[in-house]
Amino acid sequence: MQREPSSVTELDEAEMVRAVQGGDAAAYAPLVARHLPHIHAFIALKLPVPHLVDELAHETFVFAYRQLHAFKAGTSLRAWLRAIAANKVRAEIERYLREQANHLRYTEHRLLELSLAQPDDAVAAEIEAMQDCLGQLPAYQRQLLDWRYHDAVPADEMARRLERSVAWIRTMLFRIRQQLRDCIEAKLAQEAAP
Repeated sequence: MQREPSSVTELDEAEMVRAVQGGDAAAYAPLVARHLPHIHAFIALKLPVPHLVDELAHETFVFAYRQLHAFKAGTSLRAWLRAIAANKVRAEIERYLREQANHLRYTEHRLLELSLAQPDDAVAAEIEAMQDCLGQLPAYQRQLLDWRYHDAVPADEMARRLERSVAWIRTMLFRIRQQLRDCIEAKLAQEAAP
């Protein structure tokens, strides 16, 4: 008779872990059923992107299954799974930030190429639009830009000064740059309109 996941006790859980470690793959399903809602919610709170939540929860349990030989039965399986999920979330955020940095470098490179090919009037219009858009930013956003691009303050130092995470600083800088780009493009489109 198959037990309901909610009826699995800590003792049963330790027995199931030992069974999986001994080669009984079927004993893993009740463990997944018991801990999946918690791990899913944990990931969703850290990274609220629905398709990534499902993907990282799946990756967490696959990784845990493959590494279960290293887990000590009788200790907290939930804490161990949560630590794996936290590492998966961290890796996903780092991957996203690398991807965004690569996009930004490519965009900056393309903008430089285009600016070199543009007549001086177009460059002057872009500079004027940029100055207008910078003037519309809240003071704290201008401060972040000044620290990063004028004073060359590293993201970790900015995070320390503001008592925020490095990921928050990088995300804010990305959003500010995107906001500026949209503002500049809108101003240039208004000027170009008949």
